[in-house]
Amino acid sequence: MKILRLFLLTVGSYLLIFLTTSGRIFAQDTLKVMYYNVLNYPGSTPGRVSYFRTTNQYIGADVILISELISDAGALTLLQDGLNVYGEDKYQKAVFTDGYDTDNMLFFNSEKLVLYSQDTINTALRQINEYVLYYKSWDLESTNDTIFFYFYSAHLKASSGSTNENKRLAEVMEFKNHLNTKPDARNIFFGGDLNLYKSAEPAYDAILNFGNYTLNDPLSAGYWHNNQSFSAIHTQSTRTSQFGGGASGGIDDRFDFIFFSDDVLSGSNEVSYIPNSCIAVGNDGNHFNLALIDQPVNPSVPDSVIESLYYMSDHMPVMCKVEVESSIHPQSRELALKAFLEGPFNGNDMNTDLSDVIPVEQPFNTVPWNYSGTEKVTTVPDNVVDWVLVELHDAQDATSTDSTTLFEQQASFLLNDGRIVGLDGSSNLSFIHSFVNSFYVVIRHRNHIEVLSANPVMEVSNGYTYDFSTGITKAFNSEQKDIGGIAVMFGGDANSDGQINDQDKTVWSAFAGKTGYNTADLDLNGQVDNKDKNGVWLSNFGM
Repeated sequence: MKILRLFLLTVGSYLLIFLTTSGRIFAQDTLKVMYYNVLNYPGSTPGRVSYFRTTNQYIGADVILISELISDAGALTLLQDGLNVYGEDKYQKAVFTDGYDTDNMLFFNSEKLVLYSQDTINTALRQINEYVLYYKSWDLESTNDTIFFYFYSAHLKASSGSTNENKRLAEVMEFKNHLNTKPDARNIFFGGDLNLYKSAEPAYDAILNFGNYTLNDPLSAGYWHNNQSFSAIHTQSTRTSQFGGGASGGIDDRFDFIFFSDDVLSGSNEVSYIPNSCIAVGNDGNHFNLALIDQPVNPSVPDSVIESLYYMSDHMPVMCKVEVESSIHPQSRELALKAFLEGPFNGNDMNTDLSDVIPVEQPFNTVPWNYSGTEKVTTVPDNVVDWVLVELHDAQDATSTDSTTLFEQQASFLLNDGRIVGLDGSSNLSFIHSFVNSFYVVIRHRNHIEVLSANPVMEVSNGYTYDFSTGITKAFNSEQKDIGGIAVMFGGDANSDGQINDQDKTVWSAFAGKTGYNTADLDLNGQVDNKDKNGVWLSNFGM
């Protein structure tokens, strides 16, 4: 994969260096790109912003490029009253450039994108605006790796005839010549109200084929002007009656376009066009030479959006979706776990007879666990039964869990009600990880047989939960014991080797009569006595 390399380029608080990455987990983030002619906004009707608001509340575009903007005041209205509404503040805008006719503007989702630079391309009629953005990778500052986009917004010469076709060609050539000066341009988007009547126009051919960068039209080529065969991709006019300016001939022209470069088509620069995602928003294909609000009922978008598109402009917006190959942002997740140990289980919950002798430091730093965690507390809460070692696995299934699928271990407290919590004695466990496969949990104890979740741990409300106690089948291979309808972990593994056999009895014999914190204390009451051997070990012999 070709990666643009820059050196110590600081933009705001971001240090940008493009490097080939390794060891990162990637996912696809979808970006919605929309071009929209807003009909000389604000003109005398700035209240049309309510229609713009309704439309984008429905679309939720991440990149919005508009044409036929009259003033920066109009851009601010669209931003403040059309986009950043209902508690939202993620949208930002580019710097307004006042050309010699109507102007363009960029709005973008600042949670995902940053405006890196902008420029203008002068033509005989209107400016074409260049906006370079980069993707706001969550790990940008640590990896110095991101993705650039080159967006161009144009409003080409209107009207049919060879004279106007040549003027459109001249404007396109200004754009393509400018693009030729960008040796490292990538993920290029060119669109807007281009006033093209057919794909046979010289300007259309130049967009696709002239210069160093060829561009692609994701929709059908042909003679689309007043041609019902192209009715599903027409973008003008939403109206058959005249009001507020603009055209009023009904929907019969494809004037609004989004073209993109070969790398977006192939995905070679980490941005990929999602096939069949480019549409004229609100066009159901059944309103050729009709107004958008005319019968038949248009099912493609909600009625409120149909009305907003009709009253906002004589154009419909065009939208495409692209996937961005981004590193997954590992978010902190809560994990609510529950399990019972057979030894201290009393039929309802677990006894806490060890509370006075439980060590303040995690006890799993020896064989067979060899866990080097530094978990330590000043005092152990009274309702703690014992320490447990929790292992978290990212695996295809339970049978494939091993040391290679382990991504985290945590020494934790087991409370008398079965909850496994953090060192504060009450909080659920938490972890940071981005899953490639499925989530499995192992719970280990000093003298009980470990349990592995039989099923993937499922996400619920931005957290995860798993309760081993609700049935023996919650453990892989049903390796739990049923006591009165509650599943408990098998006790009796005094030497912690995963088996309950004569070697455990040997350990018990060596410590019989001792008190304190001891692995031979199988019922966890602080004493090694016959209750451990006869009540726990013997009943589980052979497990």
